[in-house]
Amino acid sequence: MEDAYAIHEGAFGRAIVLETRQSLVAHSHSESQLALWLGGARAVARIGSEVVAYSEDTALGSNAFELHDMSLLDDGPCVFLLFMVSSEWLEERRKATGRPFMFLSPRVSIDASLRQVCWRLLDLIITKSGPSQAVDDEVERLLTAAVGASMSSPAVPRPRALGPALDHRLRAAIKYMREHVSEKITLDEIAAGVGLSRAHFFTLFRDQLNTTPQVFWSAVRVEEAMRRMVQDEVPVTSLALDLGFSAPGNFSRFFKEITGASPTTFRRAARLQAPTTLTGQYR
Repeated sequence: MEDAYAIHEGAFGRAIVLETRQSLVAHSHSESQLALWLGGARAVARIGSEVVAYSEDTALGSNAFELHDMSLLDDGPCVFLLFMVSSEWLEERRKATGRPFMFLSPRVSIDASLRQVCWRLLDLIITKSGPSQAVDDEVERLLTAAVGASMSSPAVPRPRALGPALDHRLRAAIKYMREHVSEKITLDEIAAGVGLSRAHFFTLFRDQLNTTPQVFWSAVRVEEAMRRMVQDEVPVTSLALDLGFSAPGNFSRFFKEITGASPTTFRRAARLQAPTTLTGQYR
């Protein structure tokens, strides 16, 4: 059975309903993410030194650039409701509320009221029964409550520097990656492009983002692939070669290991704004 993938694009970023049968490799991305487990196979996530076991009462909150994965503990599919939240939207919320709008702990407690919001959002995204603004309003309520729940966690790690607070050389490296995402360049060439030695390049990613340049470079290419598949008609084969993959099969495997869905499933959901299959029991 093919994975289910339903997408809603909103002012906050992207909401995704995902049914997957495979684990996701360690990866990071430029958006913050809230991942809610809706049912099916048990799953855990690793983020930094913490292991978060997904449940009806526990979701995962990851800030931009934080390295995380997902491991399935049982056979069979599991279903997630994911929110990929743009840094621009979070900054607007920070200015509006006068406080940092980020997850202070990766472990986000989900109470009964938050769970009800999840179900309402699931219905809106899958059925497309209401205006887009209705989804955005529900998402804002959910994210605001989830950020607050992460602040009340008994184990709150010290927040890392994010966004503009990153070292200017690291921000230059990230900018260089995005500007050259379609070029077949090596990490050494990226480091040289921003005036860094290979050792210093790797050290900056390790110390400030707790990840490696290779993992981040992979995330940049996946984000670019998503953008093009939504906006352009370019075939997946051509897209894979343009982004520096040696073969379309390598790109498809790589894309699915990070997103949980194949490129064709993602594109169809993005174009049709509807899931291909959905077998999870939601109620």
